[in-house]
Amino acid sequence: MSSKSKTIVVNDKMQENFRYELTEPIGQNFPPYFRPQLTPKQMLQLGIFGGKYMTDCQNEFPKDLFS
Repeated sequence: MSSKSKTIVVNDKMQENFRYELTEPIGQNFPPYFRPQLTPKQMLQLGIFGGKYMTDCQNEFPKDLFS
């Protein structure tokens, strides 16, 4: 585990006390062939998952995704 890693603890309708480590800087270290057309924020604004998937887990993600 890197000294810069961050533990995320998820408690929502689908899972309780699920933990995972963020080990890479946000938005960096993707393989060169990964070229998405939209950012995560743009996908949320367009209503990905019918607007239902992320209604109870917003604490798990950066706040600016939802503003």
